Amino acid sequence: MSRLLVTQYQAEVEKIIQYGGSRKETSIRVAFQNLLNEYCKPRDFLLIPELDYRLPNGKLVYPDGTIKDALRLDWGYWESKDQYDKLDEEIEKKLNKGYPDSNILFEDS
Repeated sequence: MSRLLVTQYQAEVEKIIQYGGSRKETSIRVAFQNLLNEYCKPRDFLLIPELDYRLPNGKLVYPDGTIKDALRLDWGYWESKDQYDKLDEEIEKKLNKGYPDSNILFEDS
């Protein structure tokens, strides 16, 4: 990953925390979304937030982001957590619900 993009991401997170006073996932995840979109640009991909993902049993789940191309093909998924979550437990819960288990990024800003 580009150090510049990561540094910009870290600065954006700190600014959000400074201005908003919150470290909750819903407050700071936009910074990681912006970082992922920057990495998607060279491949002409786009991270689309909160798209539905249909499970084999017909139920829907909503990853925080889905990386798509111009043909609307899924290339990857992103699920955001915060520092208050136990990441291993949250990953297990999501996978048990049926979230994609390949090419998915779980992050805990």
